[in-house]
Amino acid sequence: MSEAVSSPLVPPVSDAVLMTLAGIAYGAPGSIATYLAQDTLTADDWRVVWLAAPPDPPDNFAFIAYSERTKTYAIAIRGTYPNPFSPAYWDDGDEDSPFGDMVEWPAARGAKISAGTSKGLTNLLALTDQAGVTLQDAVGRLPAGSRLAVTGHSLGGTLAPVLALSIVQRSPALDVYVSSFAGMTPGNTAFAALFGSGSPLEGRVRRVYNTLDTVAYGWNAVWATHDFYQPAPKGGPLVAAMLLATAARLELGGYHYAPIGTPVALTGKVQPIVIGCELVAYVIENLHQHMPDTYLSLLGAPPLPFSIVLASVVMPRANPVAATQPLSARPPVVHLA
Repeated sequence: MSEAVSSPLVPPVSDAVLMTLAGIAYGAPGSIATYLAQDTLTADDWRVVWLAAPPDPPDNFAFIAYSERTKTYAIAIRGTYPNPFSPAYWDDGDEDSPFGDMVEWPAARGAKISAGTSKGLTNLLALTDQAGVTLQDAVGRLPAGSRLAVTGHSLGGTLAPVLALSIVQRSPALDVYVSSFAGMTPGNTAFAALFGSGSPLEGRVRRVYNTLDTVAYGWNAVWATHDFYQPAPKGGPLVAAMLLATAARLELGGYHYAPIGTPVALTGKVQPIVIGCELVAYVIENLHQHMPDTYLSLLGAPPLPFSIVLASVVMPRANPVAATQPLSARPPVVHLA
């Protein structure tokens, strides 16, 4: 994961703040403004200017906030809905999948994105606020020359550069850049080239990843994760077989997934093992390395103002139960079918 992009933009908003915004997108939609006011990195500066109000729970969710200090708008895209008992979780899982027919990007010969990514982009653009204004229209109404950051974590990180490309093609007068976190590769090599030399987003995409986050290696480097977590925990033969099968299917299927943007590596650290079953310990380690709070910690930022208990229930950190539970964004998914 050592790609390079020439003359990368130094963003006016730090990765720590943008990761905070991406993490807050996992929270209860009606409390987004409260979370912005509570978090030490966004308080007294960032305010909501557009908030999606789709059915609850939505398959995809985003909000737009504005920083008076940096004169920057930001679109924060939620990752996979973190409740496995909800249909939205499984719908998002389909968006995470790299398999199936790929979708051609308009007016770009050979450039393709996964069907799941295409569905996610369509859903995002069609989100509406309480007044019926879509995300696409809200962005179109921003003043010419406005600075706009697009950010997201996990599935949100996958969708962030895709949404940004859609925006610059529709609204070329906007000053757009991207910071994605823990995202997967949305499209093939020809699609990645749309962010390269001579493109409107050349040097404007930062792909931030934890070096021990297996999700961030999908779908161009799946097998590279097979020897993670030295000296332990190991996933064993079952995990190795699943990873090998996934990597082989991607290769034989000719998907040619390619990463986008300037890679920004955050050096992950393995947790002490606290459970006897090594396979369970491996899954727990996968979850930990992918969490928004883990990314915030690696960026030197405080945790989010809420916790996601048992991967489903958002509650304030002041709640005594939340203080004892790990923050979970989504379990890692290895797609075999």
